Amino acid sequence: MRDHELRSVLNDELHGRPGLPVVAPARITHLAFTLSEGDPDPLEHVRLLCDALGVKPPPPGAPHHAFDIAGGQFKYERHGEFYRISVVAEGGPEKSEALVILPVGWVDGLPGSRLVGIHTRVMTKEEPGPDVAELIRMFGHEDLAGSRVSSGQATVWTDFRIGEDGYTRMLVKDHGLSPLRLGRVIRRIHEIETYRMMALLALPLARKVTGDLGAIDRALSKVTADMLSARESHEDAELLTSLSRIARDVEEISSRTSYRFSAARAYAALVDKRIAELGEERVMSFQRIGVFLDRRFSPAMATCQAVSERIKSLAERSERASNLLRTRVDIALEAQNQQVLQSMEKRGHQQLRLQQTVEGLSVVAISYYLIGILSKLIEGFGSYAHVETKLISIVIIPVVMFLVWYGVRRLRKHILSSERD
Repeated sequence: MRDHELRSVLNDELHGRPGLPVVAPARITHLAFTLSEGDPDPLEHVRLLCDALGVKPPPPGAPHHAFDIAGGQFKYERHGEFYRISVVAEGGPEKSEALVILPVGWVDGLPGSRLVGIHTRVMTKEEPGPDVAELIRMFGHEDLAGSRVSSGQATVWTDFRIGEDGYTRMLVKDHGLSPLRLGRVIRRIHEIETYRMMALLALPLARKVTGDLGAIDRALSKVTADMLSARESHEDAELLTSLSRIARDVEEISSRTSYRFSAARAYAALVDKRIAELGEERVMSFQRIGVFLDRRFSPAMATCQAVSERIKSLAERSERASNLLRTRVDIALEAQNQQVLQSMEKRGHQQLRLQQTVEGLSVVAISYYLIGILSKLIEGFGSYAHVETKLISIVIIPVVMFLVWYGVRRLRKHILSSERD
């Protein structure tokens, strides 16, 4: 029995990205970095960490790698456009963060650009839950989102803001979840923030191309209006050139934005899915996390979707205008071709009448020369035979002309029949 060469890889994909088990109290730091062309492989940086800590390094090309370290856990995950680092520190002083269990300076050397940085504190069920005043003190303001999640077994608060230290803050109160379930809850809320930021990468691009699309829209509307007044062929040619230029510009914008907008839709769908998986319930007077994001994140995604649809609409409109104009040009060409055919037919009739005229003149000319030759022969014959040559010459004139006319006619018919064959 021979296994498929990808069987193990595909099967391991299902089990390769589990959430780290978390035991409260704990502190978790989550980082996500985007990579640009020329950035080094982050897996090499992870391998340096493993060597420094004396743990097993990841295999070459590994999409994920996790290991236990003194005081906590570490996990690396590589995704299509970004990679993530998660560090879980067990317990710890209230003011410390999970990164303190890593070698000093290792995080600063991570390749790429940091897009997400989250510090999460996990409280035990024995700790008294914070009240509104304490939450406002912890986050520095009251514009917070909070939800009971996982069938009421945990509570999450966050403001989705980047603090002065460059990190977003999240607070999780455990009400009795197992370490694996608590790890999955924390993973979901971290993924919500990561995928939200990845989706929002499309928003600056949407705003940037909106001005270009407005100019293209106005140019297309002008060309469409000019199509109603254009009458000359050179005007249609100019309009076709303008439409080709518009189609080129729309295609350039589409090729520049299609991937980013498609990725934004995929990330936004993941955000919605992770929010649904939380199973939110209202807590205190705060907005639920899903409501908070729906009011602030959804409009941005709607903007990206609207720009994407506008690009598609402009492409379709320019194509329709081009088709209409080409149809009109084709009709004009058919009319010109009809005029050319009519002109050719008229010239053909003229040539036929001229040919018939020339044919009559040819009969006369050929007959004239033949009669002249025959007259000379008759005169010479008459000088020996003593016959009336003038009478004979008069008689042969109509005979010669008839024979020449008949011969030219037969020759013309023979040529015409050969051409038809």
